Amino acid sequence: MKVVLFSLDAYNFTGPRVDAFTCNKGDNQVWIWSSTDGIVQSKQTGECLTLQPHLEVWAGELADGSAAVVLLNRGDSGSEPITVKWSDIGFPVDHSAVVRDLWARKDIGTFIGNYTSPNIDAHASMMLKITLTQ
Repeated sequence: MKVVLFSLDAYNFTGPRVDAFTCNKGDNQVWIWSSTDGIVQSKQTGECLTLQPHLEVWAGELADGSAAVVLLNRGDSGSEPITVKWSDIGFPVDHSAVVRDLWARKDIGTFIGNYTSPNIDAHASMMLKITLTQ
């Protein structure tokens, strides 16, 4: 297993971007990557992230119980949708949740069990806030 140390800085100066920077090595910023199965786990919580070869879902709980989610397309070409499953972010799969696009500052809608984004271009990202309604 390889330990990957980094933190994310999400911002929107000229468009949605997510950059990785070296972190202070705090447990909440340490992720463990398994080269055998491609799973990324938080060292602090042991929770896994959905990781396809070039499509990633990053998530963290907010103080109000909702989840902040970053959908990231690390591919070199093309445009693809990315799905975040409620089970991946610790929500019950049979519950509905409001999905809000944080950069567009608008609610996208209410979904049950998961949300699939519109196509996300290569090297682009989408940042969401997902809040349970039930």
